[in-house]
Amino acid sequence: MALMQALKKAALFERLSDSELEKIASLSREEEYRAGEIIFEEGESARNLYIVKGGEIALETQLDLGPHVAPKLITIEVLTAGEVFGWSALVKPHVLTLSARCVRTAKVIVIEGAALRRLLDSDARIGQKVMARLADIVASRLKETREKLRDFWAGGELALEYTPEETALLRRLHYSITFRWMAVSGVVVVTLLAGHVFHIGFPTTPVYLIAACIAAYNLLFQFWIKRFVPEEGFSDLISRARKFATVESAVDLVALSVLLHFTGGIENPFLFYFIFHIIGATLLLPYQTVYRLATLAVLLFGSLVGLEYFAVIPHVHLEGFVAADLYRREVYILTVFVTFVTTLYFSAYMMTAIAGELRKRQREVVALKDRLLSESKALKETNEKLLELDRMRTYFMGMVSHDLKSPIVAVESYLQVILGGFAGEINEEQREMLTRSSHRIEELLELIGDLLDVSRIEAGQIEREFEETSLSEVVKKSVEDMRALAEEKEMELRVEIPEELPTIYAAPNRLQQALNNLLGNAIKFTPERGRVTLRVTSEDEQCQIEVIDTGPGIHADDLPHIFEDFFRGRDARTTKGTGLGLSIAKRIVEAHRGKIWAESPYAEGKGSRFVFTLPIKPQ
Repeated sequence: MALMQALKKAALFERLSDSELEKIASLSREEEYRAGEIIFEEGESARNLYIVKGGEIALETQLDLGPHVAPKLITIEVLTAGEVFGWSALVKPHVLTLSARCVRTAKVIVIEGAALRRLLDSDARIGQKVMARLADIVASRLKETREKLRDFWAGGELALEYTPEETALLRRLHYSITFRWMAVSGVVVVTLLAGHVFHIGFPTTPVYLIAACIAAYNLLFQFWIKRFVPEEGFSDLISRARKFATVESAVDLVALSVLLHFTGGIENPFLFYFIFHIIGATLLLPYQTVYRLATLAVLLFGSLVGLEYFAVIPHVHLEGFVAADLYRREVYILTVFVTFVTTLYFSAYMMTAIAGELRKRQREVVALKDRLLSESKALKETNEKLLELDRMRTYFMGMVSHDLKSPIVAVESYLQVILGGFAGEINEEQREMLTRSSHRIEELLELIGDLLDVSRIEAGQIEREFEETSLSEVVKKSVEDMRALAEEKEMELRVEIPEELPTIYAAPNRLQQALNNLLGNAIKFTPERGRVTLRVTSEDEQCQIEVIDTGPGIHADDLPHIFEDFFRGRDARTTKGTGLGLSIAKRIVEAHRGKIWAESPYAEGKGSRFVFTLPIKPQ
């Protein structure tokens, strides 16, 4: 009995009858888990389907954050009583995509997956209901998961709580490691090409040794950069990263200067590669540090040229490439040096200006994101409060309507007893007053009935009434209900319906109620001897029902509001009604996953056309 009650509360099985639930219960057992206990882990074979009977279960996954960061465990969802998990037990390849951990001591109902699949295959009715509900729930879960992951990204959590500026700085440090490996490869390739293809003579052994040294300290830098993965107590990430970038930039400038010395010094056109180091530094460092590095590059290059010119250190000539005394020609040296210095500082100026503007915009974006997140959180909280107020309104409306209905029905009964003469004789004046009171009470009962319908539909009770339904029968019953009303006004009630209509999964009584509302309105607002047409068509995966009248139509200003609660158009204010008929019809159609709309004028400048669609297959 306890299992049956728990299964009834499960969202997956809410459409099943008691006899069908008994079949599910025969495959079930109950288990209990303590807080912190792992129920199953991601990647394991899915053997069972689970239903939370009490407590809390967290669904979790490992999220890979990149090659330099360990995966992070995130919680996708926390499940409570009535919710189902372990869906993979029902669908191939039967491999779990999330881990399940008990958050608070929980009792769960465990259903053997293979046995449940055999039951769903053997009993088509149960299979259809369960799989249709499964599709609804999984679609909802996927939407929620996508939103949570989007919020997760937006909140910067995947950046390991780094700001965008910190994240960009670390990423550029990784790029510098990659570019250095490319530079080592380039040195080796250019050296081989220079000697074997272009036959330029210079000592290659020192060059290969320098390339090896660059590779060695790049390995050291690569190891060092891994220490920037966040640890407790590190709050000066940008400062530490910039110190690291300053050191590696200075070491690179020294290495390039030594490499130039062994490859021709001022004769080597690759001397302008100093500029690339300065450009790279502007992406990582403040502009003051960039100018210091530019000055260091000028000093290193100037020292190299001066020491070779004055023969303090030997000059390495590029044989077969330029004249042997080029490094001692004052005009050439002065021209190259001035060009080098101006180009270097001008590049530093342009790049620091651009980089500074980018950092400014980046900080503005961060501030804007924080403000938007704060406002989004406030809006979310407000929305949740509004939803709660709406739920309370629906509950209160249903409760009050229910409590009002009983005494009013009693009053109506007493009035009918008096009017029938069972409580003694009454005169004509008294009879007229009591008759008017009876009519008013009937209108009040109609309003209460409509309010109860609204509250029940909004509470989702309509889904419990869904079953295999003959649309033809629903239409025929509705026509019979409305025929007498049409005959009173000598109207033509035309019905255009195909001989065969598909069976749909619907709440037949509610569907008939919606159709009655539309037909009743059409008859009510169409003049005598007019015409109302009911047309039903079926194509693809949906049915379409149209109610067309030859009345005066709906005013253009009223048309956008006709499906709102209690709305009565200017032409409807002289007729009786609660103003809830069309809004109830809209709720019923939407509860069937359909759509409803109105067109007016429909033909020859008058008349109205109400249309609603219904899916043939359950969604």
